[in-house]
Amino acid sequence: MLCACVAIAFSSCKMLHENSKYDFNDGIYQTKRFSHHRVYVLKVDDDTIAVFPVKQFKDSTSIISSQRTNYTPMQKKFKDNKVSHIFYRPSFDLDVMTIPLKFRPGQYILPNQLTTNFNGVVFGGYRIDAYKVSYKRTPLNVYKQKVKHIGYSAGLCAGIGNTLVDDNSLRGLKSDLQYEGMILIAGAAANLAVQNFTFGIICGPDFLMDKYSSQWIYQGKTSVGFTLGIDIN
Repeated sequence: MLCACVAIAFSSCKMLHENSKYDFNDGIYQTKRFSHHRVYVLKVDDDTIAVFPVKQFKDSTSIISSQRTNYTPMQKKFKDNKVSHIFYRPSFDLDVMTIPLKFRPGQYILPNQLTTNFNGVVFGGYRIDAYKVSYKRTPLNVYKQKVKHIGYSAGLCAGIGNTLVDDNSLRGLKSDLQYEGMILIAGAAANLAVQNFTFGIICGPDFLMDKYSSQWIYQGKTSVGFTLGIDIN
């Protein structure tokens, strides 16, 4: 009866987006990171999942096969203390991130700098969430299921920030000028995610947004920052 319920046709793989990306719920997954081979995973109970192959047709429709594989703590085929299976879910990622630390290579008369000014960016890119389903034998000789999740993404980002501008960071200016200037941030970023929190690295140029932009020694120069963020989709 269970097989008959899940062996139905789908016009598309919309179920890919129906579940939270942080939880390992019923839905369609890939068996490899960059593979078109998909399976439907059904959680039978806390320690058992059923996996059904998904067949893709040329007209872009999909159907879940009635062929079923169970991963359960009652299996007798375990040859060691644990066995694991990894399922992948790709998606578009949209994050809001801050850059608490930024490294600027030396320019003009200033050496390398590590700054802590406010920087905030919006990130958009390609993300893959991986769910490692493991079965580990307990001292009572019973296998218990454990799911570990991690996500990783890469893409582009843009935002704003502030930076100290003074006579040392402006070419040809002979005065005691000093202020907090607004900058435009752009670049590429790579992130790791645990639940809905992300951290990673951003690399890209900064642009001072005022009349001294042409004199600013870091104008259009590449910096490298450490990012912290939260997923908003």
